[in-house]
This record gives sequence, structure tokens and C-alpha cells, in this order.
Amino acid sequence: MLRDPITLGLATAATWLSVASAVTQILCHLRNYTEPLYQRYIIRIIFLVPFYGVTSWLSIMYRDESIYFDVPRDCYEAWVIYNFLSLCMAYVGGPGAVVVKSEGKYIKPSWALMTCCWPPIKVDGFLLRKCKQGTLQFVIAKPILAAFTLILFAAGMYEDGDWSITGGYLYIAIIYNTCYTIALYYLLIFYVGCEELLEPYRPLLKIILIKAVIFLTFWQSIAISMFSSKFTDPSDAAALQDWMVCMEMLLSAAGMWVAFPHTEYKMGGQTTGWRLHAFLHAISLQDVYSDIMHQFNPNYKTYVLYS
Repeated sequence: MLRDPITLGLATAATWLSVASAVTQILCHLRNYTEPLYQRYIIRIIFLVPFYGVTSWLSIMYRDESIYFDVPRDCYEAWVIYNFLSLCMAYVGGPGAVVVKSEGKYIKPSWALMTCCWPPIKVDGFLLRKCKQGTLQFVIAKPILAAFTLILFAAGMYEDGDWSITGGYLYIAIIYNTCYTIALYYLLIFYVGCEELLEPYRPLLKIILIKAVIFLTFWQSIAISMFSSKFTDPSDAAALQDWMVCMEMLLSAAGMWVAFPHTEYKMGGQTTGWRLHAFLHAISLQDVYSDIMHQFNPNYKTYVLYS
């Protein structure tokens, strides 16, 4: 299954078209890098398209080694969720600005948010800290889970789609799903708490795109793995997931141009060539390290940064 030239050709064409589109969009942002605070996160989010596409394509082409491509790919979704929250936080001026502008605001109990049994939640420094911690825990946990996955696979104790209690897939999936749900939940809580502040930046379009790429591909993989026993070749289930991701990345690449247009950052015409310092700023991990140190340091408690 999924080994015929037409199927592989479609995956190849979709992958490299999406890569070309995403790389072009990233270069456009680098040529117009006028708002580093925003565009750093935007470039990281756009890079999801080529990263997902290429790793999925490699998994199809080299089935026996597919786990070594799928595991790093899945790590990137944690990175995207964190960067999207950071982008939204930057849009509203940072935690300090949220605290000042949302003075006296509460999130009302809601069945939809599963807060119906809780008292109203105040939008303050404590809530913002929890939202950041909720996404950062996934950034920390996912590489650790990836390492355990590869170790268990090497030891013959991990097989994709094997839900037996003697294998490692079940336990990795439970921990992964828990961390993933927490990250998405706190992202939603932040959006609800800062909806009015985010409105000028069209957050709904962006969050729909991010959730469509991350959330739908996630549940798609779960659904396919649950029916993996129906496939004649066990590798067909993972190959089907990878093939679908390749095709979906072409749609995602088009959506990125709409959700994150570089034209918003043009000033006085387009600058000549992309700038190396802009690229280095976008890929630097210093902001993530500082965020982890600040958000998980118990000495800060409810303190928020005002710059």
C-alpha cells in the first residue's frame, strides 16, 4: 500500500511545492524584518510546513527508518504551540501590558472551557504564568518522550500502534496526550482571557490554522493507529499518516500566506536581500531559555515582566 509511483509522486510533488512556498514566505519576512518581536515567532511557525512535509516524505520513502523521521517531526508541534502563545503575548504588549489592560477582568465559569465548577478566573500575572508554564511543559516533555521512544524502539519494546500493556507505545501515548492537552488548554484559556486585546491582530484566523495543522494531524494519527491492525502490512498505517501529512502541508503552506502575510511589515518598500542577523535572531533559542528560567523559578511567583 502507498508504494505505487503515482501515490509517491503525489506526495513528492506536494511536499516540495509546500517547501518552496514556505521558504519563499520565510525569505520575504527576512527581507522585511521590521518587527523582530513578532516575526521571530512567525518564521518559526511557518517553518512547520517544510519540517512536517520533508520528515513525512522521508518516512514514506524510507519506511524501515520512518520512526527516526516521525519522532523529530512530532517534537516540532510543541515548539509551534509555544511560539504561537509567545506571538499572541507579544501582540498584546507582553504580560505586563495584559495585567494593566485587563485590570478587573475575569473569565466566567463555562462548560465549554470546563471551568463550570470553578470560581471566576482573574486575568492576572498568576494566570499568565500558568499559561506559559502549560505550553513550556510540552516543549520540555516532548524531546524527553522522543528520546524514550527511540530507546524503547531500539530495545524492541516500542511499535507504532501497539496498544498492548507490555509495549511502550501505550504509556508514551498516555503521557504525550496528557502534556499535549494541557498545552492546548492553556493556549485556549489565554485566548479567551485576552480576546479583546488580540482582536486587531486577527487571532481567530491564526489559531484556526495552527489548530488545523497541529490538532487535526494529531487526532488523525491516533485514529489511524487505532485501526493499524486492519492493515495487511503494519507499516501501512504509519505510511498513510505520513502521506496525508504531505498532502495537508500544501494546504497549510497556502494558509500561512493568508494568516501571516509579510506585507504587514513592509516599510518604505522592500529591502534588498535577506539579512543574516535577522535569520540568526529568528533561530536563536535564548528567548526560550530565559522564558523557562523565569516561568519555572519559584522566586518569581506572580511577578510579570513589563518590558
